[in-house]
Amino acid sequence: MALFVLLNNFLHDFSAAGWVFGGVVLWSVVRQLPPGGRPGDVAVRVLKTVLLLMRISFFGIIVFGVIRTLAYRKYEWNAAAGEGQVVLLIVKHVLFTVIFVVGLVYYLRARKLVRSERTEAE
Repeated sequence: MALFVLLNNFLHDFSAAGWVFGGVVLWSVVRQLPPGGRPGDVAVRVLKTVLLLMRISFFGIIVFGVIRTLAYRKYEWNAAAGEGQVVLLIVKHVLFTVIFVVGLVYYLRARKLVRSERTEAE
């Protein structure tokens, strides 16, 4: 069971890293586009790929996060750190919520660009 928890924690952290990386890529691509301009074919393909990876990452964050929460007390609680670790977890999740929201803003912008490009192509 401990090995399962370790793998789950890795996948949760890996998913969070995927979301952060995807948000950075979207930010980088979207800010390079001219205002009101159309993204090129390469940009649209990159955006589609990153959007898919971010959806997978979001799913991983939720699923593995729930499992991690349920197993935390039994497998990860550090008695020496006491209740201080709860404060650190709250701070960490507040920080990652801000990062998540910024990534979501760029996710929605990129999705809008992809949809508008698809509409214009039809």
